[in-house]
Amino acid sequence: MSERKFGPFVVGEQIGVGGMGVVYRALHPETGRTAALKILPPGLDADPKMQQRFEREIGILKRLQHPNIVRYYGGGYQGGQRWYAMEFIDGGSLQDVLKRRRRLTPLQVIQAGRQLCAALEHAHNAGIIHRDLKPANLLLTSHGRLKLGDFGIARDTESTALTGAGRTVGTYAYMAPEQIQGSEHIDRRTDLYAAGCLLYELLCGETPFTENNPAAMLMAHVDSIPHSVRERCPECPAALDRLIARMLEKRPEDRPWDALAVHTELGEIQQQLKQGGESAEADAGAGVEPLPASRAGRRTTVSGGAGTVTKDAVRGRKKKKRGRGAFYEQVWFLSLCLLLLTGLVVWLLRGPGEEDLYRGAQAALQQSDPVVLDDARRKFVLPYLQRFPEGQHVPQMRLWLDEIDMGQLLLQAERRLRGNREGRNAVESAGLAALRAERKGGVNPLEVLEQYQEVLELTGVAGGPSGDAEAEQQRLWRLVAERRQAELKPQLLQREDLSVVVAERFAAAEKLRQAGSEAAVRQIYQRFVVLFSGESRLGAVRACAAERAEGRVAELPSF
Repeated sequence: MSERKFGPFVVGEQIGVGGMGVVYRALHPETGRTAALKILPPGLDADPKMQQRFEREIGILKRLQHPNIVRYYGGGYQGGQRWYAMEFIDGGSLQDVLKRRRRLTPLQVIQAGRQLCAALEHAHNAGIIHRDLKPANLLLTSHGRLKLGDFGIARDTESTALTGAGRTVGTYAYMAPEQIQGSEHIDRRTDLYAAGCLLYELLCGETPFTENNPAAMLMAHVDSIPHSVRERCPECPAALDRLIARMLEKRPEDRPWDALAVHTELGEIQQQLKQGGESAEADAGAGVEPLPASRAGRRTTVSGGAGTVTKDAVRGRKKKKRGRGAFYEQVWFLSLCLLLLTGLVVWLLRGPGEEDLYRGAQAALQQSDPVVLDDARRKFVLPYLQRFPEGQHVPQMRLWLDEIDMGQLLLQAERRLRGNREGRNAVESAGLAALRAERKGGVNPLEVLEQYQEVLELTGVAGGPSGDAEAEQQRLWRLVAERRQAELKPQLLQREDLSVVVAERFAAAEKLRQAGSEAAVRQIYQRFVVLFSGESRLGAVRACAAERAEGRVAELPSF
């Protein structure tokens, strides 16, 4: 029988089937790599809507390159059928783990949750909402790494929607209220609700709602409050219980801000549990069964009037001769061992040293993944600043802390821009306006600089890190504005058409004056004076701007 091939892949046995295609195990003969091959079957490939969905899924996978997301290998057409190849995951799914074990330990759940949140943060930053998180779509490698797959009904917020408004898609047991109600406002927090359902199930062995029919299940998500995780899983840490409860809030705005925030909280809970003496369990891979002790390694215990001892110990006593014991039984040796053990414990409790923390932060800052950077902030930068306030690397650590925090600020700003949402205060609104002006085509470069100047005017002088969240946000916006001005201003000054740019902006100001917007006119000219106060070649232009700001007539000089 001849081999069936799609592109370079030799097709093997069928390993899955769904509404979006049939999946086969496949082999790439040249590399020996095993892949999963998804094919749009006959019948569906004639449906334009299904073709669009299949193409969209391929487009999504191409954009997502992350260690916790199934990798895309390539695709094409064969005999009129559309196909693509992706990473073959050899460890089954979390659904298989739950069938075998029913539930996981809190530390294993935290580890699975952090890997899932890392995948979601990457997808959300690319504008992708998964919309179908469930154990069957979370695959495991043989080494315990979690991989998010099946983006068949994912929503690409940066392209035209293929799902009509008011239509409900997803899996009943994990669907957020807004998803059930067919709301147009489906965003990253919709995935966080499903992630909360999933973490609940991993801890409790069942989903938050277990109704007998789909209609009752959907209504429960909309109207009912689930039992506390700790009612069904007493060993669950209180902090984890509270986090999951927030993820399951009915209103999206009451849930955590994003997947990175959940990832950070899970990391803090994990650290607390490790410090509580449970660190060994934290290293177990999610879904990896603990190996039972080998029979050869067990010792049988014997109970006696003096307590419980091992048979090995009993045999040892029978063979022991009277007189001086072995050196390892002497008081001096035991005391030395105790001293060494005490020193080791003290050394371990001290944690990594100054240089270890610095090198850890330095390595992490070479990457751009926001999850990695957030981990570096928590594991290296903040511990360094707390433990070594006079350390030699404090200035660099503070710079790195600002870099990480500014990155997170801009990620949040990006999401607000995508959602066409306004800022939560005057400073954030000004910052969003500056970013929007910078990205919008046809905006005069001077106007962009003026927008960032408004941020500086609103924030005043930036001080050091503040404990107040709003003050810290304002400080970070100021740093962003200073950096963008420092980058954009030299670019403008080097332009050959600088005089044209200035003339156009001044002309726009005079049109505002004719319209009666005197305050806006004064603002444009005053900001020009401030922005270019150190540029000697623009001295005459600054003087003109200063005159016009006061309402006097002044001719724009040539330069």
